[in-house]
Order: sequence, then structure tokens, then C-alpha cells
Amino acid sequence: MFKFQFYRGRLLLLVALIFILAGCVTRTVDRGGSSTTDASNIFTPWREVASKLVAKGFSTKQLESFFNSPNLIYSSTPMAVKLHELYNLYFHSELTREIQEKLFCLGYEISIDGLAGIETYSVLKNFQKDYGLTNASEISRETTIALDKVMKNKTFRPLSDYIPPFKKIFDSSTYIQFTKPEVLIQIASFYQTDRTIFDHMSHYYNVPGEVVAAIMWVETNYGRNFGKNKAAAMLASMAAAASNFSVVASAVADLGNDRETINFLKENSIKRGNWALNELAALLRYSFDNNYDPTTFPGSIYGAIGWGQFMPSNILKYGIDANGDGRIDLFDKADAIFSIGNFLRTNGWTGLKIPEETRRKVIMKYNCSNIYVNTIIYVADYLARQK
Repeated sequence: MFKFQFYRGRLLLLVALIFILAGCVTRTVDRGGSSTTDASNIFTPWREVASKLVAKGFSTKQLESFFNSPNLIYSSTPMAVKLHELYNLYFHSELTREIQEKLFCLGYEISIDGLAGIETYSVLKNFQKDYGLTNASEISRETTIALDKVMKNKTFRPLSDYIPPFKKIFDSSTYIQFTKPEVLIQIASFYQTDRTIFDHMSHYYNVPGEVVAAIMWVETNYGRNFGKNKAAAMLASMAAAASNFSVVASAVADLGNDRETINFLKENSIKRGNWALNELAALLRYSFDNNYDPTTFPGSIYGAIGWGQFMPSNILKYGIDANGDGRIDLFDKADAIFSIGNFLRTNGWTGLKIPEETRRKVIMKYNCSNIYVNTIIYVADYLARQK
């Protein structure tokens, strides 16, 4: 009996090996080389992200195809950039204020509030570009040294000239790359070329076409810069950090290893990662509903796509099939124009001529930045005068 069981076991093992070598036992192999049979066992760092998406109703087949795409490459960059930004807001208020004061004295329009937000980084990038510097776009002591060197050779305005934002009606600063005379002429030319589409949108939504055109210029340079990243990869990478901080830890190690810093980074990694997971789920739903490959969309570092740089959740809310081809395509000009118009109308744009305060309030919902709002209104008003 013992010999029979022994030889029976050997025979079964031999048969199994024959089937495997013949390719009769199916399996999927991830890019890490391990065997996977369902979406919850996908190669790290996607494993937990896939599991959460299964819980949101996506099928194993959909997720295996998505996570095994060669376009889906993990990057610590989006979460690391966001954590650096939040860390500077939270920990570096005094250093940030010092840098803001120096930038103001050099003639830059900036809020001196100690908060290292989008406005501050935008001005720092302009400073870096204006003076041909390579390492002066961060909140750091090196940046203050660079500012001091520039100030030694320039006459600068006194800090006493600064007027806090709450004392101003509206700050008039704009993104200069969009408000130069020669650029405005170019924008007007493109606007007139597509005037028919803008007029149809305006008639349907009661939103001025020039406002939508201005948004498209500021967001993507009128379709010439959709972003250098793969939107899905950026969102999936951020989502991965919510479940496994180790995937981004090395990219933020320069911020410190004390308990307070680590706890802050982990908490915000979870918060921002969960936000990214919801946006990734929206991108997948949008893609599958419209028969797109979700891994191919070019986008911003935080997953915005198309002419108007819509976040995926906004595509589901405001996306419009304007050209009637049966699907919403934010990389199609007509669909993008009508989708932006729909966003503005839904968020409070109530007519072709509305109060200035209302215009600013609605555009602020598109992008919460005073400089951004100023630029959109400046370009839109220029286009309106060309009619």
C-alpha cells in the first residue's frame, strides 16, 4: 500500500509538470516576475490599490489589464511633490515669509503670508528664470542666499510699500506669459478660427466663449501642452502611497526622520492618496464607459487631462459629447469647449454679462488661485474687445 501511494504521488507530480511545460496551466505573470491569479495579488506597489478598486466594483479582468500595462510605471514624484509642498506650508512659515519679503522687494507681486502655496512657487520659478538660476525654486536657505546676491546688485523697493491682500480690492498680477501683447494677438487669432464652436457653446450655456478660450490657453496653451505624464500612472502612484508609505519614504527623507515629521507625512500621504484613489476610479470609469485605454492619457502631475485639464471626477460630472460621436473626449476641441462651458454654467455662471465678483467666484472654482483668475479675466476681456 505504501509503495502504491508513493508511486501514485510521483506519477501525479510528473503529470502536473508535463501540463505546466506544455502551457496547459494558465497564469498571469506581472512585471515583477511573480505569478498572479487575481487583481488583489498584483505586483507591488499596485497590490493594495487594486484591492481597493475591486471593492469599488471594478472587475478582476479590467484591473489585471490596467495594472499590467507597460504605460503604468510607478513614480514617487507626485506624492513627494505634494508632501514637500504641505511640509513647507506647515513647518517653514518663517523661512517662507523671509523669501516672500525678498521677492516683493525685488519687484515681484506676491502675498507675504508665510504660506508656501502655488503662488509662492510660481513667483520663485519666475525669479529663477529671470536670473538664470538653477536651484532657486524651493523654500530653502539656498534660495535666500540667491536672493541676497541678486539684491546686492539692484535697487529694490522698501518692504513698507507692501499692502496686505485684504486691503486690496483685487490683486492685478497675472501670468505674464499669457498677457504679453504678442501672445494676446496669437490667442485672438486662434479664438477667431474656432469662433463657430465657441458661439454654439455660448448660445447653449449662456457662458462667454472668450472665458472658455482663456481657460484653454492657460491650462494647455490651447492644446499644445497636455502634460508630460501619464495621468493614470500619477494617480495610481499617489494612491499606492496611502497604503504603503515606504514607496514614497525615500523621496521625502530630506524633510526629516523625527516622529512629528514622519507622522505628518504619513497622515497626509493617506489623505492625498485616498483622494487620488477616487480620482483614479473616476478615470477608469470614464475610460471603460467610452472604450478608451486609461493608461494612455497624457496629463498633469496630479492626473488632470484634456484641453481644459479636467480632473477625472469632473469629467463624470461635467463632460459633454458635443460632436455627437457617442462618447466624451476631453482631447476633442468641441467636447472640451462644451465641457468647460458646462462646468462654468453649473457652478454659477448665469449670463453673458455678470458682476465682476461673480465672475471671479466661478473661475476660482475652476482653479483656486488669484493669479489664475486675474489671468483668465485679463485674456477674456481682451478677446471680448476684439469682436
